[in-house]
Parts: sequence; C-alpha cells; structure tokens
Amino acid sequence: MNNRERVLTTLDHRVPDRVPLDLGSVGSLMVDPVYFAVKKQLGIKGDIEPYRRGSTANYYDERLLERFDIDFRHIWFRSPDKPGAKENPNGTVTDEWGITWSSEGSYPVGFPLKDAALEDLEKFIWPVPDKSWDVTELAEIARHLSENTDYAVVAKAVFGGGGLLERSYYLRTIDSLFIDMAVNKDFVHCLVEQVARVETALWDIYLGAVGPYVDIVQRASDLGTQLSLFLSPALYREIFKPHDAKIFSLIREKAPQAKIWYHSCGAVSDIIDDDIEIGIDILNPLQPDVNNVYEIKKKYGDRLTFWGNVDTRNI
Repeated sequence: MNNRERVLTTLDHRVPDRVPLDLGSVGSLMVDPVYFAVKKQLGIKGDIEPYRRGSTANYYDERLLERFDIDFRHIWFRSPDKPGAKENPNGTVTDEWGITWSSEGSYPVGFPLKDAALEDLEKFIWPVPDKSWDVTELAEIARHLSENTDYAVVAKAVFGGGGLLERSYYLRTIDSLFIDMAVNKDFVHCLVEQVARVETALWDIYLGAVGPYVDIVQRASDLGTQLSLFLSPALYREIFKPHDAKIFSLIREKAPQAKIWYHSCGAVSDIIDDDIEIGIDILNPLQPDVNNVYEIKKKYGDRLTFWGNVDTRNI
C-alpha cells in the first residue's frame, strides 16, 4: 500500500496497513528550534529558509519527510508579492488587510476596524483577490505531486492564520467583536460577510489552479476554548455557519474528489453535527484533554475521520 492509497483507505473508513503520518498540518508541526535540531540530529545538512519567520509549519525539507515516511505533501497558497503589505520602521508589518503584526511573533498589534462604525465598513479598503494572478506554478506543483508521486496531496488553507472568526477579530479586536455579538449584531453580520467574500474569492482562484489534483482541502477556524466554544452554538449558527456552508460548497464544486478537512482547537463537540451538515469530512485535531474522544469517535466515527494528535497543550 503506497502513501496515497493508505490515506484514501483511511479517509474512506477502511483499515489501512498502518496509520498515516503527517508533518506540516496544524497540530502536526515543529517550530523552528525543534525543526532545525531534528535536522541536525539526523545529519540533514543545508537549509531553505522558511518564508514566514518564527514557524516552520509552512516548509519542511523533503529529506526529512522521506526519512519519517510522511504520507502527505502540502501546497501553500500565497498571493503574489503580498499586495498591500508593508514593513514599518519599528519592525512590525502591516498586511493587505491593514492589520499590523508584531515583529516578535505571529500576533496582531494594530486593528484597522477597532473604532469603526457600521457605515465605516463600506468605506474600508478590503483586499481584492485578482483573478489575473499567475497561479500556474501552483497548478504545476499540484499536478506533479498528483501524477508523479504516491503522496496524498493537500491544499492548505487560503488564510494563513485562522478563519472567519479570527480574521474578524484581527480587524476589530477580540473583545470588541464579542461585545458586538451581544449589542451590535448588524456590524458583526456585515463584517463577517465581507471577510467571507474575500475568502471565497481566494478559494476560487486557488482551487481553480490546484483543485483537480488534490486529495484533501484544509480550512481552519479556532472556535473552541479549553472549556467550551468561544460563542454559543446558536450564535455560531446565526453568524458564521451560513458563510462556512457556502465556502465548503465552493470547495466541493472546485475539487469534488477531495475530502474537506477542518481544524478547530478546543472544545468543539457542541457543533460537530453542524460540521457534518455543512460538508466536513475530517476534523482536526480533536484536542484530547478537552473533548471526550471516545464518545465522539463512537457517535461520529462512521461519518468523520479524526486527524488527531497527542496532547500538545499539557505534554
């Protein structure tokens, strides 16, 4: 059984020759110090610098993947030259959304819609995904992996960090967004609709190039804390679920052969039925310290594949 056969057998809820191994997905990664230490220990010399500082979640040396017989190969979507992004004199970076990121870590420090009112959303300059972007290189990478290797091919998410919820509070601030959900719902609905519009356009471009060649499409949004969801199931269903459903429908249209993979850290069991309803095939990571993994497997194991990991929070 080769790598791709092993993965597809597992995703079809049949028994493979062994459990597939991943390195590079959310919850299945090494940060830079660990990554380079492992390479040194294995005697793998020569480095290609990751394109994002502070994390090697986006690049792994092929020799390392071969050494551990990793079953997956990932394709990363990047808009050409990050249009609209600029480096500031203090070392921070302001991206194409107007969000300013710390120079010392992957977290936002400037929020362009922090003090915005509803009418300001119409004036805000939203990112404009351009269908004229040259994505032929991405298409060629995906085609090569599909036709010339035995690996399962994974299309990574178009948002490098999070989904609709995170992108919304990166723009607004997390405290303001949750207050808005209670007292300013019109603002939240409009904000999330605009973010979803941009994400949908990115998926359209991305999967227009790689869709025919991938086995799995990954998308993420951290909806859970260590105790419960960030928001009530009712609020999720009202504000986010309709947009999630439309995006998953587009993904299914562009890559009908692919399985849809969804990441959400934390305690998410209250919306697993919703996940299945809107078309999710794979749930990641099913955090074992905050979810009853045995009961969830028993209840949903015939409809979902669990792309899990050991306890990465406490161990």
